[in-house]
Amino acid sequence: MRNLLNPKWLLLLNTLPLVLLAALCYGEFTVVQSLIPPQSLELWRWFGLTLAVLGVSTLGYAVVQIRRGESVGKVYSIVALLAYSAFLLLYLKYDNQILPREVPRWMVPTELLLYVATFVMPTLAHALFTLVVQFTPPGRTHGAGINFLLAFVGPLAWYILLLVPFSAVQSGHTSWLWDAALTASFSLGVLVFLFFLVRGAYILSLKRAEDAEFNFIWKLLVGLLLPLMGLLVNNGFFWGSSGGGGQHREEGVFGNFNDPWFYILAVLNGMMLCIPDQPKRWWRLTVFLGRSVLLSYTLYFFIVFLPYLPLSILGIILIGLGFLMLTPLILLVIHVRELGADLEYLEGFFSRRWLRAGLVAGALTLPLIITGRYVHNRWVLHEALAYRYNPDYGRTYSLDAQALASTLNIIKQHKEQQSGFSLGSHVPFLSTYFNWLVLDNLTLSDDKIASLEQVFLGSAPVPADFEQRNFTANTASEARPALAALTSRSHYDPRQQAWVSWLDLKVANTDTSLRAGEYTTTLELPAGCWVGSYYLDINGRREPGILAEKKSAAWVYAQIVNETQVKDPGLLAYDEAGRVGLRVYPVVQQVARTSGIQLLHKEPVVLTVDGRRITLGDSTARPLLTPVTTSGQEEVTYVNAAAKQRLPLVRRTPYYHFLLDVSTAGGKPKAAYARRIDRVFAQEAANPHARFTLVDAYATPVKTPAEWPGEAARHQSRGGFYLDGALRQLLFEAWQHPGPEYPIIVVVTDDFSKAELSSAYPENDQFYVLAADGSLAAHSLRQNSRAAMPVAAYPAQPRQVRAWPGTARPRAYLPDNGKADIVLNQAQLAVPQPGAGGSRWHTGLLLHGYQQWQAFHPEATDEQRVPFLRASFRAGIMTPLTAYLALENDAQKAALNRKQNQVMNANAALDIDESSDDVPTNVPIDEEVWLLLAAGLLLALGQLRRTMPG
Repeated sequence: MRNLLNPKWLLLLNTLPLVLLAALCYGEFTVVQSLIPPQSLELWRWFGLTLAVLGVSTLGYAVVQIRRGESVGKVYSIVALLAYSAFLLLYLKYDNQILPREVPRWMVPTELLLYVATFVMPTLAHALFTLVVQFTPPGRTHGAGINFLLAFVGPLAWYILLLVPFSAVQSGHTSWLWDAALTASFSLGVLVFLFFLVRGAYILSLKRAEDAEFNFIWKLLVGLLLPLMGLLVNNGFFWGSSGGGGQHREEGVFGNFNDPWFYILAVLNGMMLCIPDQPKRWWRLTVFLGRSVLLSYTLYFFIVFLPYLPLSILGIILIGLGFLMLTPLILLVIHVRELGADLEYLEGFFSRRWLRAGLVAGALTLPLIITGRYVHNRWVLHEALAYRYNPDYGRTYSLDAQALASTLNIIKQHKEQQSGFSLGSHVPFLSTYFNWLVLDNLTLSDDKIASLEQVFLGSAPVPADFEQRNFTANTASEARPALAALTSRSHYDPRQQAWVSWLDLKVANTDTSLRAGEYTTTLELPAGCWVGSYYLDINGRREPGILAEKKSAAWVYAQIVNETQVKDPGLLAYDEAGRVGLRVYPVVQQVARTSGIQLLHKEPVVLTVDGRRITLGDSTARPLLTPVTTSGQEEVTYVNAAAKQRLPLVRRTPYYHFLLDVSTAGGKPKAAYARRIDRVFAQEAANPHARFTLVDAYATPVKTPAEWPGEAARHQSRGGFYLDGALRQLLFEAWQHPGPEYPIIVVVTDDFSKAELSSAYPENDQFYVLAADGSLAAHSLRQNSRAAMPVAAYPAQPRQVRAWPGTARPRAYLPDNGKADIVLNQAQLAVPQPGAGGSRWHTGLLLHGYQQWQAFHPEATDEQRVPFLRASFRAGIMTPLTAYLALENDAQKAALNRKQNQVMNANAALDIDESSDDVPTNVPIDEEVWLLLAAGLLLALGQLRRTMPG
């Protein structure tokens, strides 16, 4: 421990943490500064200046001592303890004024108090340890017993003080004087208690060779018995912590330490520390390396309990378990001392440089093992997400289902709420490291977890009503704002050769007694119509919408709606069905709100908004008769209705494609499938053009139709019935290779409800399900795929479709429905570059074409999502990945920018929170959740101060 007197430690334990603290606080300040009142800004300046003075003074002292070649002195240690403790206490006193209630807490993911406590604590710990070393010089006789006795004088004094009625103590004194005296006495008592406690443990470690028997018993108690006792107490072994059904809850008082490895490492660590010294150098080297490996385990629990050390004095007074909270502190002293003795002995046989390298390598072993495990978890999870949401249809997947199950269990465990007085199911620091490395500081919603478990693990599907419960709960209220007036403004822009129209909506409450309601509506846009801008009138001014990443915009909107202080957001975004959804909040009593949407369209269009029809553009103008193609490479073509009517009609030949459920749950009745298909589709299945695909978690095509019964019988089932993936892969192949034939899809399963479900199919948007009883039901490929529709007759007469650009070498087939369509002229599309599209309308056509191409090439999502978002931002054209958000103040805009940067740097399939984009959610704890472990003392003192009478 004497090495801590080296002033270079001040650079690591003071300068670096304070620089990080300043950077984090400045990042939070830049977001909320516009909401902070002048008196709070003054406090920011004073505390920032004070922290700068403390940090620069410590840095200057360290530099001077390093240049002089001198160690840290007693005066510095005492001054540092008092100065930084006073800083923490003053910050605690003014915490509510530094970040007043006017600042919404969702804008500051973690309390600044936790930042301050976390990054100042290393300085206090270092000053305490150096003070102990300085007052315990080697070569002198020191008594450990007197130090332990003096240490517990503090808890005893506080116990006596707490027996005295507060009213009697406060009599004749002002409230502020009582608060100051209470805080100062508690702080000094804690410092004295910890000083003498650490000094006593340090003295015992110095006497390791004088009494071997006592030394062994002491190390056995502190190194093995107390750590095991602490784990058992934390995990509820003595009072029970079982959940419903008798299952053990994965949580603890100070975190989740239920993993068997915590117990295994505790035993190994205790055994290593208890091994007596041996004169054999190789044996001693082996023990040294083992202790080095386990140093990170001891150091981990020291860091975890460091913020709670001041609370141990209360734990001793109240329930006597404070001794267990002190174990990591004393254990670290013993562990470091044992390593120091080993190092000193082995330097007579080995190079000091190599011994220190072994010490560092050993200390990094456990962190590297954990990192490697988390990297594997990340790879498995991202592979599963890619296969489920952004698959590469030309690649064969085979995932480690067991590793995925373990990863999903950890994610679910981290999402559990705390119960009782427990701090929850998180593993301190490790949970945060997992969330950062595996989840990019985001999360995975329960819906996606259930979907992955159903696909890869074959678990039961989510109930059919689960997906709709949020939406129905949100629309159940009868009294809600409605459209009061709808007007439009249109003009033809000759530069774009397109119409620029504005829809102006005035909304008001149908029930004028409603204090604050939310207006929601959706509208369907025809092909070739893009959203180019948005506004919302806020406090008498017209606030233009910000085009932002969709998930970030929806999250910010939800947080503002959940505020107790009513603000004025408006959100415009595409929903999953491709419709444009508008949300405005709040619509207060009789006050009407005005919002507007700019639309860019090539031809006049007729829209329906809340049941009202409105025409945009001049419907009497000369109609567009020819297709419109993007300039340059002509990647995308807008085929208007008139031009499509001129395309030749063709009637393609259907063939049957059977998707057979061979999942772990549905694979048993494989033999019955043959009889069922022969009974209903004997002729169609015997056709040489028929195709068969075996579907479980993966889709496995059968090479020839005649081989499918044998292939199905030999197939080893893996996971659940992932029908959605098989359908998407089938449609991708049909889109990629358009020809004179098209598939009629027949799903063969005993239980369609267990299928995992979420076009290049112009003739029909249906597929068929052949059930166990031989019944046939039709389902839509486009929407509500689980709902069955009656089958009048089959096979249905093939519909005629339009061949683009002609029958000679068709590149696409379009439905003959009298509506415009957008087609791709190239097999490969790139993200539109700046200026590539020409006019805004043509850029919108390029963006839509790329989005249409990406729907069939989801493997490009992660790589090209950010460039696609930026292209949307540049053009101001809303896409399914972006949204327009109107905000009231600069702080909300800064918070949106921060959240957007976080989401854009993460995996596209990860979520911000549990919500869908349609439902506001409660404020989640953001990525700095581990800092909740770092302010035990300050939060306890704050609560104590607030509850004091007077």
